[in-house]
Amino acid sequence: MTVSGSRRRPLALRLSLTAAIAVTVAGSSVAFASPAVSAPLPVRAAAAPAFTAGLCEGTEYAPSEQMLDISGVRLDHYNDGNIVPMYGTTDRGTSAAVDAPVCGVRDVDGIAKSEWMYCTDFDLDPCAGVDENGLPVDKHNDEMGATVPSSGNPDLSADDLAVISWLLQNPAKLDGSVSGNGSEDARSSRQTLVWCVSDYDNPLMADFKSLCDRNLGADERARIVEIMNVTQTLDLARKTPATGSLKSGETAVFTLNTNMYRKPISVQSSAGTELTVCGENSKATLSGNQLTVDGRGDAPTAVDLCLTAANSGDYSVTASVIPDSVENLHWNTAGAECQIFASFDTVRPASMNASASVGYDAQPTTTPATTTPATTTPSTTTPATPVVPIVPIVPIVPIVPIVPIVPVVPVVPGVPAPSQPVATPSTPAPSTPKPATGPRPVAIDGGAAEQNSGRNVAVAVTGLGLVGMAAAGAVALRRKRS
Repeated sequence: MTVSGSRRRPLALRLSLTAAIAVTVAGSSVAFASPAVSAPLPVRAAAAPAFTAGLCEGTEYAPSEQMLDISGVRLDHYNDGNIVPMYGTTDRGTSAAVDAPVCGVRDVDGIAKSEWMYCTDFDLDPCAGVDENGLPVDKHNDEMGATVPSSGNPDLSADDLAVISWLLQNPAKLDGSVSGNGSEDARSSRQTLVWCVSDYDNPLMADFKSLCDRNLGADERARIVEIMNVTQTLDLARKTPATGSLKSGETAVFTLNTNMYRKPISVQSSAGTELTVCGENSKATLSGNQLTVDGRGDAPTAVDLCLTAANSGDYSVTASVIPDSVENLHWNTAGAECQIFASFDTVRPASMNASASVGYDAQPTTTPATTTPATTTPSTTTPATPVVPIVPIVPIVPIVPIVPIVPVVPVVPGVPAPSQPVATPSTPAPSTPKPATGPRPVAIDGGAAEQNSGRNVAVAVTGLGLVGMAAAGAVALRRKRS
């Protein structure tokens, strides 16, 4: 592949790769065997009309209209089921010499899919440029044929294919930078890691073996091969409670078993709940809804996930992941002098899914019982209303003012009111009449009148009796009178 001196790569590898690849530009070519077997072309229902293709993920500049215009010969290639190269990962290459990886577009079930294609031959031409007329050309501006599907790169072993397939489907680190398709730097890291597999023994890569050994050494490659060769499993089951339901606020535990190591697994729970990794799960990390489990080999690892629901109802946990597979790669090339590209197949296999659920009962009726007793308030208030008016019956007490009856003690005119000690007359009156001290009173009828105080005493006693009755039972007396 060709790189002009003005271009740079995000990593230190860029500068040396520019010098190394310049040898190829000068005319030094490497013998290249054609791909072993071409993959069958997809059957298409109808030819698509000319269109402007969409950008590949994470493109950081604006490609020219010619690069995105799929018409003429390029449209014919597209309608034949081939991928059409459009532009490189950076805008620092010429139209004929593009930076790898390369963005291409192809038909997938009637939809135009744009995807990044990664080089697997360090020193060959990408053959992915376009001239001023929008025609596909190589680095010499020679017109190129179609970039057709391939069964793979014949220079690579089965283990090499497995590792490259894994690298294009999963994030991996290159000296701290995470590889992927989302940015120029991430794509540069991914492309470098692919070259560490496809061109490790290429003399042009000699100065970078230490970089490859550090990030993708023999042990790491063996681990990836194990992952790609195992029968991948994904299982989810309830652990606590194994049967029955929980009360609101209690914690349910689910166990996920998988041997899909270092691959993000999407885990989600029902609305209103949040999942956490619980128990002794030092090999598992959960970031957002992405669960990653560390390990290797065929044996699955168990990871406990906890969920707590505050309300009653049925709650579920689901896990989903697209299994890694060498078949997930789409290979293509434009000829013997051209690069063989590997891209992640946008026709992804069906994802593996697992789910489990648990029921939560409603809260105990204590809460409703506390609120319902509001009915007791009416029962207390209702009787209280009639009772309160009864208290005003006390106004009858004002009958105590009957005490005025005390002065009712009849006083005989002309006879002085008895002093307080009058109570002593309770003893019998003297039998001997009091001698007269003055002239004998004259009766009204002219006769003599008897002087006797007995009548007055009786009246006094009667008056005292009335006073006692008034003090002790004036109310009864009053009622009797009424």
